[in-house]
This record gives sequence, C-alpha cells and structure tokens, in this order.
Amino acid sequence: MKYLTKKHAALLIFGCWFVYVAAYVGRLNYSASMVKIIAELEITNDKGGLVYSCFALSYGIGQLVNGLLCRYYNPKYVITAALGISATVNLLMPLSGDYRVMAALWLLNGIAQSMLYSLIIRTISRNVKSGSISRAIYAMSTTVAIGTALAYGISALCVALDCWPLTFFVAAAFLLLAGGVWIFVMTQVERARAGGALEEDDTPVRSVPESGTPVRKSRAFLWALVLIGATAIANGFIKDGVNNWLPKLLHDEFGVADSLSIILTLLLPVFSVFGAVFARRVYLKLQNHLRINGIFYTTAFVLALGVYLFYPMRSTLLTMGFFIGLACMMAAINNVITSMFPLDNRDKMDSGLLAGLLDTLCYVGSTAAGTLLGVLSQSWGWDSVLITLTVLAGVAALLSISFSFIRKREKG
Repeated sequence: MKYLTKKHAALLIFGCWFVYVAAYVGRLNYSASMVKIIAELEITNDKGGLVYSCFALSYGIGQLVNGLLCRYYNPKYVITAALGISATVNLLMPLSGDYRVMAALWLLNGIAQSMLYSLIIRTISRNVKSGSISRAIYAMSTTVAIGTALAYGISALCVALDCWPLTFFVAAAFLLLAGGVWIFVMTQVERARAGGALEEDDTPVRSVPESGTPVRKSRAFLWALVLIGATAIANGFIKDGVNNWLPKLLHDEFGVADSLSIILTLLLPVFSVFGAVFARRVYLKLQNHLRINGIFYTTAFVLALGVYLFYPMRSTLLTMGFFIGLACMMAAINNVITSMFPLDNRDKMDSGLLAGLLDTLCYVGSTAAGTLLGVLSQSWGWDSVLITLTVLAGVAALLSISFSFIRKREKG
C-alpha cells in the first residue's frame, strides 16, 4: 500500500488534530458552563446532567455505528458535514431556554460528532507510514487536553462577562473554521495521491509484542481488547465525571464563584497535556497497553482516595492538586485506549472500527457519569460522588494489573 510523503503526512496529521480540537470545544462548552446554566434555568443537578448524558449516549452509540461504516465514507465530505451540523447545533443551544430542548439538541450534536474520531483514525492509518504513526499518536493525544482547555477557558471568560450564550457562538465559529481547514487539507492530500507523491512503507507495522503461536496471539489480542474495553468505561466515567462536575463541586462545597470555579477546572486540561506526554514515554519503555493502564489506574486510585480523605478539610488548593493529578492519569489512559491501541493493532483489526468501538465504551462511562453523579450529589451529597470515583479507579487498576500478571504466568 502507498502512503503519503512526510510533508503531506504532516499536513494531514495537523488537519486531523485541528478538527478534533475544534470538536472538543463544540462539545464541552455546555459542561464548562453548566454551573451558570443550571442556576439561570433554575433546574436541579440531575436535569443539568441529563443534557450532557444525551450527548454521551448518542455519541457512544454513533461511534459504534460509524466505526463499522467509516470504511465506506469519504472523509473529506463526511467530516465537513459533521462539523457543519455541530456548528448549527451550537448556534441554536442558547436560543432554546429549556433544558429539554437543550437535551434534544445536544443529542443531535452527539450524533454529528460521532462521525469524526473513527474516520480520523482510519484516515491516518491509511495515509501515514508506520514510521510516522508515533507522531500521529502523540498529536492526537494532545487534542483532548487542548480542546478541553479552550472550551473551559472560553466559557470562564463568557461567564465572567455574564454572557454564557457567547460560549456556544464562539464554538460554532471554531467548528466552521475547522471545516474550512479540513477541506483545504484533504484537497492537498487528494492532489498528492493523484500526482503520485506517495511512498512505500519501509517500516514494519509495530504492534505490542506477543509470544507463542498465531492462535495464541489472536487470543491474547481478544483478551486485551476485552480488558481495554472494560477499563475504557471507567476512563470515560472518571474523566468526564471530573470535568463536568468539578465546577459545581467547587461552587457548592467550597463557595467558589461560578467563573472562578470554571477557571480552576481549566487547570485540569492544561496539566493533562503532561499526562499525554508521560503516557508516550512509559509506552516506549513497556510497550504493553494493559500494564501501562494498570500503573496509571493505580495512581488514579491513590489520588481519588486522597481527595476523599482530605475533602473534610475543605482546602481548595489541596483538592485541586489531587484532581489535577487524577485528570493527568485519565488523559494518559485515554491516549492509550483510543489512539495507541487502535493504531498499534491496525494489522489485526481495522483501526477505524477499533477506535470507534473503544471510544464508544469510553462514552458509555461518560453517559453514566453525566446523570448518575448528578443524582448522587443531589440525593446523598458529594461524598458519595468521591467514593464512586475512588472505587471505580480501584476496580480498573485491579483488572489491568491482574490480566498482565496472568499473561506473564502463561508465557512463563
């Protein structure tokens, strides 16, 4: 199979990166502004959480469907259309004035944005040589942190100006800009392919080393996929649970003003970039997805336990320190699950389908977190939320570490 030259591959990676950063701005702006929206609409936490849960539900189901179908899509037009629909939804959100209408709109936003990730990963897989895949993995790993930081930064500014609807208008403009950038990038890629500016892949596809017969290799991959999938649910629950509800926690329990609570939450994605970098460094040493996740989830368990134990002190600084560390671990794990694992195993399974499947499972967790944590905080207080996050991180750590230990014994 022929691949793009280094120059055109770099342009494609940038285009994919920019599109997915814009997508995060156009999906997390509601979560970032949720404290202000809940107060202005005079609704309860569970109703406010329902809006994001609708997005997570449709996005998760859509990821699975689009993961199966993305091989039939033209990425130039499908991704552009998805960005256009998401931009339109963002324009309509502030005009609704009712959480039920917002929930319906955000459901549509989830459907549109679910067309993006699996198709992006498949486009990278089919155009970028194996030697440049690690660069693509690293670039895509930063999209979550940078997109989240932009979403929360824009929302904090708009809330401070007492104009939260502006958050959605800015996101719509960003999404439309991304659509224009994507058309330009894909036009250049098409010209490169038509003009024969292609290269052979002189580097073998690098996948996580396995030992034994091909049957054992296949069985090991399936077991790894099942365990990675299970920990993906925990990752989505903890990652989006913290991002979505930390501003509300800081407002309710620490007396932090709306705009300041969003600004403090902005620190999570800013420092999460280091989690993505750390994940890459650890991966280059261990090259074992589950073992890496076991290390990160164990650290996450300790940090979540620290939040719970020191929570009665009501120290904003200490609480933020623990949550920043937890966000770094979730960013690192998300990178392993949705980028490293699909691209490393593209010789075993279509990378678009694999990325779509695993991202679907992440959003199963996100869907549960959106509503469940709102209900828990409303009915039993924030202590119950912290206990839930701690237990889930501990279970995910045990699953990852146990599987790595069992595989080690089998190989021995």
